[in-house]
Amino acid sequence: MFNPISTYRIQFHSEFTFSDFEQIIPYLHQLGIKTIYASPIFEAVPGSMHGYDAVNPDKINPELGTLEQLRKIAAQLKEWGMSWIQDIVPNHMGFHHHNTWLMDVLKNGDNSAYRNYFDILPDNLTEEPLM
Repeated sequence: MFNPISTYRIQFHSEFTFSDFEQIIPYLHQLGIKTIYASPIFEAVPGSMHGYDAVNPDKINPELGTLEQLRKIAAQLKEWGMSWIQDIVPNHMGFHHHNTWLMDVLKNGDNSAYRNYFDILPDNLTEEPLM
């Protein structure tokens, strides 16, 4: 079992990106940090300062960086003997027009390809697809 002895939480957003984080890895190692606990990194509502309002769970938030940068960070942490815990948000998404899954469900209801990703109220209600 993995035991994160000394953990440091990173809050990623447009003003603290993967590039910014890369610059402080040596400092965190010097402090004795062994594990990074990272805020959500999937694409979120534009300008999100927390990432708990995801709009695309299939894509790294471009405001934070790229998948290639994330892989580079993983390699750097491994070199320093550090680990990574990723915070994810499996139970809700941001309500925003960039959320194509949700917009498709609101438009197409039970016929949406994404319908089973959401808890939709019973079909016998009189209003259009309700969440």
